[in-house]
Amino acid sequence: MTTNDVVTAEDFRTLLRRLIRRFEGLGANDAPEIDDILLRWAGILPDRAPEPGWTGLADQVLGALEAPSAGRAEPAPLGAEPSVSSPADLRALLSALAADYARNRAWTADRRARGLWAGDGGGWASNSLAGFLESWESWLDARLDRPPVFPGTAPIEPVTWASVAWQLGAARVYE
Repeated sequence: MTTNDVVTAEDFRTLLRRLIRRFEGLGANDAPEIDDILLRWAGILPDRAPEPGWTGLADQVLGALEAPSAGRAEPAPLGAEPSVSSPADLRALLSALAADYARNRAWTADRRARGLWAGDGGGWASNSLAGFLESWESWLDARLDRPPVFPGTAPIEPVTWASVAWQLGAARVYE
């Protein structure tokens, strides 16, 4: 599947399912870290671009996966999620999410090192790229064709910079 084949939400969900299988097959040690992919994505975003649509979103995700490694983010709490209405705003959100994921990874590692349970409380539902993509796909399955749950939240369709931000925030915590 190429990004030109991704026109609808269902096409994008199919792409996510293919990527999930790809990264599940690699195993945890060989798949890229979530924060690395988020930083790669931030690095490839243009300063200005039209609303992405499903095709543009697929281009961005695949571009991030093909980009050179950006490495791990420095841990930092997410704080208030920035409002997103442009590629520059999404870049800021992606960097903030990467730092928050790194914070979550450090929290989990610290709990495990001390022999403590690390299942809940870190903030991220997934600790692998396959798991994050699965959360994203599952959330889309549950929310597409439904109105936004929270007032002031962008609808998923049409796919705008704001709806991409909403999708990423939901995928971060969706189980």
